[in-house]
Amino acid sequence: MGQSSAQTRAYVLCEGAQDFYSGEILEAPRLGTFDVTAETPVFEEIHVFEGHSFAADLILDETGEVLFVAAEDTVYKMDAQTGVILAEQPLEGARQLLLTESRVLVTRGDYDPETFGSVAFDQYLVALDREDLSWQAGWQAIEGEGPMFASEAMCVLDGQLYVGINNAFAWGEEVGIVGRVDLATGEYTESDLGPEGLNPVHLFAADGGVVSVNARQFEATSLSRVESGSLTLTSVVAETTAGCGAAAKLGDNIVFQVYGEGDFRLAHPSSLVSAGPWPGNGLSAYSMCVTSNAVLLGGTDFATTGQVDILNLEGEVLATVSTGIAPGQIVVQSATTNVAESVNTNSEGREVMAQYDVLGRPCGSNAAGLRVVHFTNGEAEMRYQLAD
Repeated sequence: MGQSSAQTRAYVLCEGAQDFYSGEILEAPRLGTFDVTAETPVFEEIHVFEGHSFAADLILDETGEVLFVAAEDTVYKMDAQTGVILAEQPLEGARQLLLTESRVLVTRGDYDPETFGSVAFDQYLVALDREDLSWQAGWQAIEGEGPMFASEAMCVLDGQLYVGINNAFAWGEEVGIVGRVDLATGEYTESDLGPEGLNPVHLFAADGGVVSVNARQFEATSLSRVESGSLTLTSVVAETTAGCGAAAKLGDNIVFQVYGEGDFRLAHPSSLVSAGPWPGNGLSAYSMCVTSNAVLLGGTDFATTGQVDILNLEGEVLATVSTGIAPGQIVVQSATTNVAESVNTNSEGREVMAQYDVLGRPCGSNAAGLRVVHFTNGEAEMRYQLAD
């Protein structure tokens, strides 16, 4: 018989603001937190990334104790309670982050203000050691070996890492490719999304495949679905771009917002056909986080303000939290932590990818005590293993 405990803390990474003409940093990126269920939630800063003009991604480890942040040219590992930096690794163009059993995977891409084009890197996908962020590996930007253009979103399905490759920093030269890395062997393959699937900005594992939300050349929105590394479907869903704004999984569907629309659209992940609207807060959202009973939407004017609206699943706004400028990433500790009496290495047909103790260290399947079990389909559970 298991037990459940509520966890309601949200973490918000605010990108800050910069004068793009002078290069002056108007507000440095900052990390803050608030209690989602408080009657009047208050954003509390726990770290300011002084000297950085931008911060791209934020993820929380399975224990809820450690954060990883990609801030322009550095990846940080941080204490989630205090904001204290535990480790850091210089890495120019760090974009999105994803945790595996022993690594932090990082996609790369950046804009060159002198050439007005994309910065060229030898590797657009790299792996850092999860414990100390030391360099572990990089996939060379060579055909058949690794992504050859600026890359963005990642997700894991059935032991395969999927990477959205978009070349989005080269205006008019966007590409639409989903790369795939076998996490066991490191083998790399690609699927071309075709001319209607340019510029994938979000990836989601759903219904046995991977769905991308594509911004095209910032003039339309399309959805693509990839199964087992092969393209099965791309569908244009709007003649207006989704940009790099909000999208997520909501229930059984993909939810995303098209520029200029106050509500959201839902799509079936297998067929990509419309599943109807979702009301949202009536505003353009810059970021989105979905929990089991709430949706958090980040909004900003990119110059002076930032806020996060907390909504229920029906779209009713419950509270608004003032934050730093441009809240670009929001993560919430698991709404429910399930504590079971025992652990099986394969539960309900899901393949176990990794297991960690309460300090975030990898542990074996026979070790007694509390641990987090992470599955290849992206799910995670906290369980308790009885001693033999």
